[in-house]
Amino acid sequence: METKYYLIEVEAGVEAFARGPFQTEAEQDDAAKQIRAAEDEDDGLFWADVDEEGALTVGSYIARFFLGEPADAST
Repeated sequence: METKYYLIEVEAGVEAFARGPFQTEAEQDDAAKQIRAAEDEDDGLFWADVDEEGALTVGSYIARFFLGEPADAST
């Protein structure tokens, strides 16, 4: 089993949705930028990876991650 990449989107700080799996970390990052571009100020977005052994690791994006290249709405 390969590592799978997910996103956890939290609307208004209370309602969570899982997005994915993405095949690569780059796909996960691209999706995160697209989602963040459409989010409201009170929304949250976290990355979640499931490794080859099924272990879940969750973390947050630092703010400057979203200040880089703009999200491409075509993907």
